[in-house]
Amino acid sequence: MTTLAFSRPFARTFTALAFLASLTCASVSEAAPGPGIGNIDCGDNEYFKPFAFVENTSDPKGTNVAVMIRGYFMTVFAPDSGRPPGHIAIYDVSNPKTPNRVKHITGGDTNVFREAHALPIALINGKQYIAFQTTAGMQIWDFTDPLNPSRIGKIDLPGVTGGDYENVAWQSSWQGRYLYVSGGNLGIFVIDTVDPTQPKLLAQIPTGSTGGFRVGPLFALGDYLVISNMDQGGAYAVLDISIPDKPTLLSRLTNQPRMYAIVVGANDRIFTAGRDGDFLNHSFSDPRKITLVKNAKIGQDQLYAATQDHFVFLGRQNNVVKVDMTNENDPKVVGEGNLGRANPDHGQVTPIGNLIFIGNDHGTGSAFFCHQRGKDATPLSVQSTYPKADATGVGTGARISILMSDFVDFDKVNQDNVIVRPAGGEPIPGIYTYAFNTLSFSPDQPFETDKTYEVVIPAGGLSDAMGNALEDDFVLRFSTGDEIVVPDDEVEAPEEEPATGGAPGAGGGPLVGVGGQISAGGAANSGGAPNAGTGGSSGGALASSGGAPSTATGGAPVSVGGGMDFDPPAGDDMSGGGCSYQGPGSSSSGWALLSLLSLAWVGVRRLRVRRG
Repeated sequence: MTTLAFSRPFARTFTALAFLASLTCASVSEAAPGPGIGNIDCGDNEYFKPFAFVENTSDPKGTNVAVMIRGYFMTVFAPDSGRPPGHIAIYDVSNPKTPNRVKHITGGDTNVFREAHALPIALINGKQYIAFQTTAGMQIWDFTDPLNPSRIGKIDLPGVTGGDYENVAWQSSWQGRYLYVSGGNLGIFVIDTVDPTQPKLLAQIPTGSTGGFRVGPLFALGDYLVISNMDQGGAYAVLDISIPDKPTLLSRLTNQPRMYAIVVGANDRIFTAGRDGDFLNHSFSDPRKITLVKNAKIGQDQLYAATQDHFVFLGRQNNVVKVDMTNENDPKVVGEGNLGRANPDHGQVTPIGNLIFIGNDHGTGSAFFCHQRGKDATPLSVQSTYPKADATGVGTGARISILMSDFVDFDKVNQDNVIVRPAGGEPIPGIYTYAFNTLSFSPDQPFETDKTYEVVIPAGGLSDAMGNALEDDFVLRFSTGDEIVVPDDEVEAPEEEPATGGAPGAGGGPLVGVGGQISAGGAANSGGAPNAGTGGSSGGALASSGGAPSTATGGAPVSVGGGMDFDPPAGDDMSGGGCSYQGPGSSSSGWALLSLLSLAWVGVRRLRVRRG
């Protein structure tokens, strides 16, 4: 029998919190319908070998880029060279060794799909959307319910007629409300998606204003748009997009070795896959001057590039290689493999944790490889930010972009895990977008003038797709004025007795912003191995969020501090992340949220903040 005993001052508050939790649980249970991707223990049989193929049983059979969306793996099947039609394929990859197709969408809207060079995701008003390239422009699909996605918006772009490199929607970059689409010889299209059901073309920027070359790959990063040519002599440019629909040219670099595509990596680097064996690394740390860092002659016909941690992955025509960039002046190939199929194209590569998906648009089979041995245990980290730390004079219309080290679990992106606020103030609402390890935010209203803002990512909240969370709190400050001004806050020592039932900070204690810094009582267990809490353990089972479930065993009361005890129903799984417990006889994961809420309340009662 479930029993609850509260300290008297806490009873009324907990009743309110319990009601709030019962409401919250429904939304949380709907928020993660998919099982996610399994963090397998990669051995020699999987290391740079195709251990699981992803194939269509009928035409089209080629794939390019792929994403994890709402706990499922998704890719687009389409013919090579930009031709239609396309299919959407969604897989359960909880065991990546045996991908299980759970949804396949053909006909209708997908008849105009072309090969996808990007699948950017947006979180707008609580719904998740993906932008798809078509032979006429772009479509926007609602993937909030990933097993029943639907096209909710589309836009035909002037001059786009289904070409391969010209008259084409070749790649897109979604940054807040703005969707940037490269059109080859048509330049760049700027689309407003604040209402994703009614995307509106704001501007078409001709190539004469963007660097003088046809535009393929493009990456929106804060107030900058980094672009390049594709499948021709190398050409690059950086545009100022502080006024989103009026990009202006800051710098360009042309007459470089023949290349196919680029990706933007940490520390303002542009990595280029060269068609004649050149692997180029350029810097745009000074956006007004693109400079060559290194041309490493690693050989073969390279097509696409992707980054993860301190590595660059290059999909070449005949194989895929992993390049260690620890010393960027001496890049080293540390792994390579091939599909083992006739007429392959290892072009567009998507690293996810210790796995890499090889998209083969020649249609002879795409597959998962392992690119490292063992499980993925590398914590997520921040690699670059736009604007830079402590930047001043940032425009009120700025967007924020943060380049992460690995593929982010976009289901973890929300105002609790990625907080944008005036320094010491309340979070502000806006639109979050994500692609190619880059997370961006656009506020619903412009930033105020002469004010300091901060981006706060608490430890243990945001994680990669494998469940490895950010280990340390991250804070980025910038100002729309001439200086960084932070409230003079200080935290006094606790005045009440310490809570029982766990070491201080165990189990994901309360997070409190102090002068723009984050003080955390210990991050919840996110994305790691299961925690087993037995009897009175509150530091384990009760505060686990994300990743593998934590299980509380035994019938001894669980102490959560502040005089609150409860005895969970025997045998119930106390799974972190889920919130379905509504009463005796149902799953008791809801107790975890109730306990966490009460623990947070106790922590807040014990903490006093004084502002100077």
